[in-house]
Amino acid sequence: MDTEEIISQLITKNIIEYDKNFGYRIANDYSLPIFPMSYGFEDVAISQQKNVCSSRLEVSTKAEFIRGHYLEKPLIAANMSTVVNADFIIKLYKMGAFGIIHRAQSNESIIEDIKKVAKECDLVAASIGIDDSQFDLAKEMILAGCNVLTIDVANSYTDRTIELVKKIKEYSKETQIIVGNTTHTGILEELSDYIDAVKVGIAQGYACETKNTAGCTEKQFSAVYKFKDLSKRLGIPVISDGSIREPADVVKAIGAGANSVMAGKIFAACPESAAEEVLVGEQLHTLKKVYAGMASRYVQDRWKGGLRKGTCPEGCVKYLDIGESSEKLLERYMGALRSGITYSGAHDVPSFQNNVQFVRFK
Repeated sequence: MDTEEIISQLITKNIIEYDKNFGYRIANDYSLPIFPMSYGFEDVAISQQKNVCSSRLEVSTKAEFIRGHYLEKPLIAANMSTVVNADFIIKLYKMGAFGIIHRAQSNESIIEDIKKVAKECDLVAASIGIDDSQFDLAKEMILAGCNVLTIDVANSYTDRTIELVKKIKEYSKETQIIVGNTTHTGILEELSDYIDAVKVGIAQGYACETKNTAGCTEKQFSAVYKFKDLSKRLGIPVISDGSIREPADVVKAIGAGANSVMAGKIFAACPESAAEEVLVGEQLHTLKKVYAGMASRYVQDRWKGGLRKGTCPEGCVKYLDIGESSEKLLERYMGALRSGITYSGAHDVPSFQNNVQFVRFK
């Protein structure tokens, strides 16, 4: 007897029932809903397979991060005001990684950044929101040289987002679109003909507090993993956004199905990042980098003069030790990715995602 038959019999006998909000649970026992499990990178590990490479240096980390475009180093600096500026984005691009222009600045500044990046980079990505003014801004950005628009909203699975994406594609079929953020695969089905990448992750960033305010989140490994099959079938690359604390997290995110990984904290700590350097401590003698969530008071005060009435901050400020250069950071993280790929019995990102097996710790 297979699982479906067992479930069917249990339902027929009124032992279990199916609830659209909670899934399967014991019938008439509302104190015991069966919730789906959500796993973070810390909850899983790669299971060893036979190594097929004579050297880790044989491994390719090249991955398609936007339809038709590849990164040699599939790491993306988050489109946050305390992470990227035009100079940092150019530097990352020249090293085989990527960065996206943030939108916490005036429209004039966004256009200036686009023009500056466009002089040195073939791909220029910049962020917009979804309010009524953003379509006109998107047209200006495209004319200035932006060829990758990132719809940058905390909750992207909305009719307004879907309508804006379609409107932009109708205006400029050549412009590629990244939509985010989401943890719901339904957005892929609704926008598969219009988007070129999806940004997956809600409230898993180091400076994000949506899980503490709105109460919405999913651990990042599970969030990415549930996109794996559908995204491959539709040909839409997944960008895993959030929860990167150490190199192994990048390895697991890509194994789970992400084509590339977006990170804020690790890039913000780099000396070259856009994060402000401040002296902290009682004696004001320790130099730190200021890393702030985009929905924090710190960013909103500087960008919009404060929070909108009726809203609350959903980000915080962290003070980071100044870390290694972006060049050394990329070398270390890509070395870890090559190593993880060999442990799974693979030689590149596609074979890694096909071969990898995971174990969980709880």
